[in-house]
Amino acid sequence: MLRRLWIENFLLIKDLELEFEEGLNVISGETGTGKSMTLSAVEFVMGKQGDYPEGTAVELEIEKDRSAVILRREIKGGRSRYYLDGRGTSSKVVREILENTISLQGQNEFLRILKPDFQREALDRFGGHSEALLKVSRLFDEYSHIKRELNHLTSLREETVQKRDYWEFKVREIEEVGLSPSEVEELKEKAQTLKNLEKLKKLFVEVLYSLYDAESSAYANLGNAIKLLWKAKELGSPVDAEIDLLTEMKDKLYEAVEAVRDKDLELSPEEIDRINETLFKVQRLEKKYGKSYAELVEEMEELKKKLAEALTFEDTIEQLKEDLRKKEEELLKECAVLSDLRKESARKLEMKIGEILSELNMKEAKLKVLLKRGDITQHGFDEVRFLFSSYGKDLKPLEEVASGGELTRLFLALSLINPPVGTYIFDEIDVGVSGETSVKLAKLLKKVSKNMQVIVITHSAPICAAGDVNFLTTKEFLGDIPYIRVKKLSEEEKLTEVARLMGTATENTIRGAKELVDLVRS
Repeated sequence: MLRRLWIENFLLIKDLELEFEEGLNVISGETGTGKSMTLSAVEFVMGKQGDYPEGTAVELEIEKDRSAVILRREIKGGRSRYYLDGRGTSSKVVREILENTISLQGQNEFLRILKPDFQREALDRFGGHSEALLKVSRLFDEYSHIKRELNHLTSLREETVQKRDYWEFKVREIEEVGLSPSEVEELKEKAQTLKNLEKLKKLFVEVLYSLYDAESSAYANLGNAIKLLWKAKELGSPVDAEIDLLTEMKDKLYEAVEAVRDKDLELSPEEIDRINETLFKVQRLEKKYGKSYAELVEEMEELKKKLAEALTFEDTIEQLKEDLRKKEEELLKECAVLSDLRKESARKLEMKIGEILSELNMKEAKLKVLLKRGDITQHGFDEVRFLFSSYGKDLKPLEEVASGGELTRLFLALSLINPPVGTYIFDEIDVGVSGETSVKLAKLLKKVSKNMQVIVITHSAPICAAGDVNFLTTKEFLGDIPYIRVKKLSEEEKLTEVARLMGTATENTIRGAKELVDLVRS
């Protein structure tokens, strides 16, 4: 329930505080005096976007679970700031609280009744189908999840079937090399060595020649030096240490010579051909696929995994098909339960709407709720359509036959049957309604306001007369600047306003206003 509305620097309202009460609250005034700004101010707190100046602020006090909750939005520093009971909060929190408390019905909101989703939701809300809807929605989510998995796996299988031969051929090509990336690198190094083989052979021949094979090689010269030292020893020179050292050097030199001779610089023609052939395969693969051999080996392992997984596709797909079949059976069963509930509720809704339309001077009008089997969704398999006739025959879809006034009254009737919130704000609900029907509409609003708070923005004398609390909007000027004032009316002032809406406030119209007040309250 909306208790208080405080507005500062909002559009043409400088400073305003309104206190609403239980029952029927009516806001009226001359055209152009800002009657709808009340609705706009609530929409502002709900987060409606717009070009609002610095210092704009609107505060709402609502009664929720017998306690007061204060919600506020203000423009400060060029940004919107939201508050809950004086503490900063988010627009989402404020909007959710208000949407669960207040229903805003603007001048063109009644057009929503033409939308199939609105018609289905109205039927479900009237019938109290939330539990059945929850079951269907949960099962539909599970069904959709299995279906997505099945479609994904089926798509993978089809991709595998289409690419299997190519993948297998590519794997065979890479496997034919038969080497790891590190072994290929070793082979490349060996091939580079082959290019230098002749130079190496020549160098090693020269090394052996200088060390051993030449007549004056290092080895021969060491031998001669040792012989000369032996002769010196025979002549009495103490050269044993030198002889031992040179003899050891000679032995070491011989070991080095043998090590050089053992260098395997010979490769068989077959081995050379094998190396070249392998490297040619590697180079051809790298050029063909535009990747390094290491990347190709990594890709080969991934392709092997895909090919291995493909072997399990059929079993998994068959299992998913069975799971989907069972889930669909379960879902269809709950959809059927929901559909039966809707059929029962549809008959009751038709009767209830008929009663309200009769109260609104549409005694012959008839609404038919048509349920047609459609595709399964999270809302079940029913397509809900409202058919209408103003004279009870030849029912057709609302959008084809209902006038603006008829749509307004239908929308009002649906809004007031089992309302989802505690406060309704109607802006110009009386559009397209006049004469005796206006009186009946006023009586209906009066009736439903006993169970919920109703705030009506109107230019209808009967609705104004039915108000438990009345407010009047006026436009005044401060210099050339217009601003809006809203005043709570006394009973006497209310009669004057009702008389004005009837034509002109005179003694006769004021007397008529009193009669109208008594009429709509009876």
